Amino acid sequence: MQLRRSVALLAIALLISSAAFAAPFNRLALDEKAAADISGKYEGVAKSEAFGEIPLTVNLKNTGGKLSGTIETPQGPATITDGSYADGKVTIKFDAGGNEGVVTATLNGDKLVGKWELGGAGGTLELKKAGGTTPAASSSAPAPAAAAGDPISGDWDGSADAGGMTIPFTLKLKLEGNKVTGTSSSDQGAATISNGKWDGNKLSFSLDTPQGSITMSGVVKDGKIAGDFDFSGQMTGKWEAKKK
Repeated sequence: MQLRRSVALLAIALLISSAAFAAPFNRLALDEKAAADISGKYEGVAKSEAFGEIPLTVNLKNTGGKLSGTIETPQGPATITDGSYADGKVTIKFDAGGNEGVVTATLNGDKLVGKWELGGAGGTLELKKAGGTTPAASSSAPAPAAAAGDPISGDWDGSADAGGMTIPFTLKLKLEGNKVTGTSSSDQGAATISNGKWDGNKLSFSLDTPQGSITMSGVVKDGKIAGDFDFSGQMTGKWEAKKK
């Protein structure tokens, strides 16, 4: 029973965002980062019974919840005249040759899914964020490229073995001198790395979660990390990660 409880707690600690448990201030900080994430270039199609599929490229810039940018269509660009983003909801008004159009959509990961209306016509819309266009300030920006002789900085796919249960997660690491910073994340959210150190080929860091501190250490070799974790003395086990 105690083993199952420890496994469950470790899974929660590794996989669930601290936003689900954190104080309102931390929740607000995460919400602000999510808002910034909408900026970028999106590609996809608008669909309607009358016109079929219309390819679109939408360039969005988010400034404190206010959206601006352009919508590129086969007929030419349309300027976004007004737009807003809040709580995952997107509303855009655009000028298409003197006619005002409206897009209402929901941000789901890297996709915008919703509806469009223009001049009495309308239909559905689905766009996906294009790679390499996310602003550097965004929380989903790729990790900095590793400098020569830096085997740590970058993105890693990891998994922990907790009592026979495999728990997947990802690491985004950055090395400065012998100090390591970054985040551990999954589809459910992210936790910040603390006490990160790099000594020779040995890496160590902690993840401070509402369920307790997870101390992780490992040896880095040939683009892989293999080591041990200690979950607040409740459970120990093995973990490994491979550089993307």
